[in-house]
This record gives sequence, structure tokens and C-alpha cells, in this order.
Amino acid sequence: MSCLKMYNYNPQPRGLTLPGGFAVTRFTDESQIAEWLWICRDGLIGENCGPEKFYGELVNLDGPNPYRDTYFIEDTALGKKIATFTVVPNMWSTGMGYIHMVAVRHEYRGRGLGSFIADYCLQLLVGMGKKKLFLLTGDTRTAALATYLRAGFRPVNYIDENGLDMIARWQAIADTLGIADLPILSDNGDFETVLHGATAPVWDAETPASVLAARERCVLRVTDGRFGAVGDGETNDRAAIQAAIDAAYENGGGTVVLDGGRLFKSGNLVLRDGVHMHFEDGAQLFQSSDPADYVRQVKNTETRGIAYEPCAPLKGHNLYHDIKWSHAWYFNLPFLYAPENTHDIRIDGHGTIRMMPDENVDALLKICPIGFFRVHRFVIEDIEITDYHSYAMMPFYSDHGLIRNLTIHNPSHGNGDGICLMNTQHIRITGCRMNTGDDAVYIFSSYRDPRGMVRPTWWSSEIPQPSVDIEVDHNELRTNHCKAFGMILWGIDCPDQSLVEVRGVYVHDNYIETLGNWNYNPYTTKKGNPPVTQFRFENNVIDAVEPNFFETVICDMHGFPSSRTVQNGGFEDGAVFWSMAPNANPASVAVLAYDVTRTDSENTDYGHRYGCISHFDEGDTALYQGLYLHAGRPYCFWAKVRTGADAPRMFVRDAETGEIICQKDFCASDWTAAAMEFTVPRDGNYHIGF
Repeated sequence: MSCLKMYNYNPQPRGLTLPGGFAVTRFTDESQIAEWLWICRDGLIGENCGPEKFYGELVNLDGPNPYRDTYFIEDTALGKKIATFTVVPNMWSTGMGYIHMVAVRHEYRGRGLGSFIADYCLQLLVGMGKKKLFLLTGDTRTAALATYLRAGFRPVNYIDENGLDMIARWQAIADTLGIADLPILSDNGDFETVLHGATAPVWDAETPASVLAARERCVLRVTDGRFGAVGDGETNDRAAIQAAIDAAYENGGGTVVLDGGRLFKSGNLVLRDGVHMHFEDGAQLFQSSDPADYVRQVKNTETRGIAYEPCAPLKGHNLYHDIKWSHAWYFNLPFLYAPENTHDIRIDGHGTIRMMPDENVDALLKICPIGFFRVHRFVIEDIEITDYHSYAMMPFYSDHGLIRNLTIHNPSHGNGDGICLMNTQHIRITGCRMNTGDDAVYIFSSYRDPRGMVRPTWWSSEIPQPSVDIEVDHNELRTNHCKAFGMILWGIDCPDQSLVEVRGVYVHDNYIETLGNWNYNPYTTKKGNPPVTQFRFENNVIDAVEPNFFETVICDMHGFPSSRTVQNGGFEDGAVFWSMAPNANPASVAVLAYDVTRTDSENTDYGHRYGCISHFDEGDTALYQGLYLHAGRPYCFWAKVRTGADAPRMFVRDAETGEIICQKDFCASDWTAAAMEFTVPRDGNYHIGF
């Protein structure tokens, strides 16, 4: 069968960073062919392929040169290569950049490596000046297809050697991935049509194969005699459901089924590694009003296992008069709770999580329906959350999560937020319908929030973490109060602002009733907001944008005006607010410490740090900020620079079209002021840098 083709005619790298514990290395000699084959045999090529496959794909084709183009990702702890990819600057003499032979070993999938590779390839090719890219792939590589779509590649329709077009195949992929609208390009890159996808089956976010197999092998129905849940809406079924969850965990993963059409009353539940909680049609999980039905997880010293002891939720709304917004759900354990370092959690099915009715306000136990802390890989799909008196979902410090096709509603309750993403990474929220009493979806940058420090709680923001790679798409976001989408930017007290920045957010194809931010931080006297960069809005319908959104300093924004002035111009806070586009060498863009032993006192104003681009022999590299500039107005971009023998270049580039507006080469063997005066042809966002 002929390959599927994808184009990217306006590549926009998101600046994703490599997860900790891994490093990018280059192909250096033929002794590494065996490692390349070991990686690629895991799903990309046949199990019996030998060195001839390497030569056929990377040596004998018109374009690739493995010594120049082929990379590995290495597990640094083990010293083992576990992924590979090839970036070709001119494939088949087309002049187009090409991404080739991408493979990640199955035991390392789900850690963000695929997204990083796609974005890193874009960074390399954009650094080479490539504005048109393409790749070839196959129908069954659904995880890779989803990754390429998120990276900006678009499907191409063409007529293959058998006279068949690609429409039916792309339609099947749109259905599989649950994509509401999938634009198709013609073979010359023009827009052709839009395919409409159906609701997708389960997507496992690259959960390890061992966990998937365990879930299929171990299916536990909570009403089975072994567990004994009743599901009559009166009996406390917490212990029965928890026993099923624990049994699934002990099996190495498993599926816990809530029977369709039944109402399971329960106190809070603790989710564990590898557990898939599935709601059959019409199943309801109902919050108990009895404080005696609630527990917390403790270590059992006798069995070296886990036990549960009573832990009644605290009653009330704001629990501490001296701490603003000290809502009860920050302190009470969530209804469905995944504790720190839990991984591979799934909650899905056409059922409902229903919280307490509010006939007696004084008796309300205000807890979050779903709360995670430092959870790695999770999927929450299709369920309904209603009648809550808190935030509906709090995935704090968690990563690699898919939240899809949820219905969340309680428009009558103040403080009834939808999804709060505190310091999260690699998250997608798609296809959800929300009508909330407060903010519907927001990105929360937090550092040392006192609500997580006044007493032992289920979360903490004492150790900072940036919010990176967040996609919000094809949602309907409504609110009865505040913002349907926005950011709460409260990390300004963090000594290293790079650890609380928001970077790489893509918001597209949504209906958003109101858009705005919270920049007022009640827990500090410092002014301003933490760094926000690489923020992209496309194809949204937005009814209202609050003025505070435009008061927020955001560099390198698309879809709305970016910051008007350079931020962190002397790199006082490291690389924050700057976008970095490395070449083949990851160290080609950096922010380094200035040599404080130098006697040139003029440089002391720069915080003893400087931006650095290097390794030009390995391709173009860039360090820039995205700013909003006005047409015809005179500008001057100024910096103190020092160079080697190779002449770097100042540049101004149209952020939307990629057109170079102005550029200037310079050489200076010692620190020298360099300036470039320019105007721009239209009001808009531009990249300005080196």
C-alpha cells in the first residue's frame, strides 16, 4: 500500500524540551547500525531486516546522509540508545525538508519523546531556512499521526500508482483519532477539503504494552461476589470498589468496571498504577454525604503494603481566614484521587460522577471530583461530571494527559471551576463541553502557594515546574462567571523564572465565551507575571476578551498581539521570554554565566549572563523574541555582542509568513554594541533576534 503524505508549509516549532534522563546524540560510525536496527525493528521495519535496510533508507536514497542527518535519543542512566530519527534538508531533490525513519522503543513510549522528536525536527529544519516540509507515514501509526498533526503537519490527497486517492484512508484516521475537522491539502499544497471525524474509540496515550495487556487480561466487575458492590444508591460501596482497584493494581494493571444503570454511592477512592476505571452506559458514581465513608491511604508496616484509615473531610468553604481563597477542596482528598508518582491511569465510559446535592449547605463535603498530583500518563474520556461544589478536575503537576469528550456542568455554583492545570506538561484537552460557575479551563503557574503548605495536603507547589506543551482544541467552553479560558500567573516569587514559565500552548478550533487572565497574586507584593512564550491561537470563536489578557506580557504569541517590548533583555533570568531554535547540536543555543572576573564593568548590568549561539558548522540556529510591532514606526534592535570568526546575523522575521524583513551580519572579537534600525511593512507579530 502506498504511503500517506503530510505537508507542513509554515513550520512553527513549539520549543519542547527533552524529558529528564535523556540526551540527543548523533550517528557517528557504522558500529551504531546494530543499535539503529534494534530500535527500528520495534514496529517500524520487519524483525528480520538487516544492515541492508539501513543502507537502503539512509545511504542509497537521494537525500539522506546518516553522518549528517541521523540522530539518537539515549537513556543516560543506562547508556542505551532507545530512539532514532533522521532530518533530511533536501529530499529527492525537491528542496523540501523531510522527516525520516522515526522510531521509539515501545518501553519508552508515553514519555513525551515522540512529541519532542517532531518538534526538534522542526527546530532543525527551520534553523536551516526550510519553510516547506513533508513526511511519509502509514495508516496504522496512529500515535505518530496524532503527534505529527499536533506539530502542524497536514494530510495530503494525491493519486497513487493504482489510480486511488487518499480520502478514504484519511477519513478512517480522522474517525480513529476523534478529530472533528481534518483539513486535507492537495498534492501542490493548496487547501482541498475538510473531513469530519467520528467519535473515536479508546486512545491509550502510549501506555506501555504490558499495562494494556494486563487491562485486557484482568477485567474486574465491582458487583462480582469477590468485591460485593451493590449499586443501589444507598449502600456505601467504597470498600468494594477500592478492593477492585487494589486487585487490578496487584495484577500489574487491570480494568475496573462500574455496572451500567447502577448508582454506586461511595466515599473517596484512591487510584493506583495501571488501573482503568470504566463506566458502563448509565453507571453513576455518587458522592456519599457521610463523613465516616472517607479514608486516606497509609502504609501497612506489617504487610509492607497499603491500608486505609478513616479521614473525614473538613467542612466549610474557605478554611483559613488569613489565606485568601483557601477553599476546602485544596485540603480535602479528591473523590477520585491519584497520589504522587502514580502512572497510567484511565477513567472513561458513558457514565456520570455526581457529587452531593446541596439541600443542606452546612452538611456539604466540598471535595474535587478528580484530583491528581504528579501523575504520569493519564486519560479521562467521555464521562460527565455534575453537581460539584469545587473545581471539577485538578491534575496538578501531572504530565502526558489526554482529557477528551467530557461534559462538565454546574453553572449555578460560584468557585465551580472546570479544569485547573497547575504546572502541567504535555496535556491535551479536546472535544469537551463545559458550562461552569467559574473559570472553565485555565493554566495555573504556581510557586509556594500557601494553601499547599499550611497543613499536610495532597499537593504542593513548593518545588516549581514549568507548564509546557498544552493543547486545547475543539471544545465548547462556557461560564456563568469569570473566564472560559485563561491563565492564573502566580509564580513571580520563584528565584528561577524558567521553572514557572508557561511555554508552548496551542489553543485552536474552540468556542470560548470569555478569554482572560488572572495576574493579581494575593500571596506576594511583587508585580508582574511569570514568563509566557510560544502561545498560539487559531480558528477560535471568542465572544469576549477581557482587558487583562492584553495586559499580560506574552512573547512570541500568534493570533493576538504579542508583547510590545523586549523582555529579560540582558538574560537576567536565563532564557525566559526567549525562543530558542537549535541546530543539529542541542547546545547550539544557550544562556551562559558571564565571566565575573572580567574588569569590564559595563557588563555588570547584565546579571552576569549572556545568550549564546554556536556550532554553526552543524546548521543555522536562532535565539529570538516574538514582539508586536507597528508599520512604518522606526525601531532599533540593540545588543552588546562578541563573536568568533563566523559572522552571526541580527534578523527581523514576520512571525506569520516567515518573510525576512531585515537582517545584518556583524563580527566583533570583544564585547561591542551592535544595532540594527528597521521598520516593518504591517502591524503584526515579528521575530527579532540572532
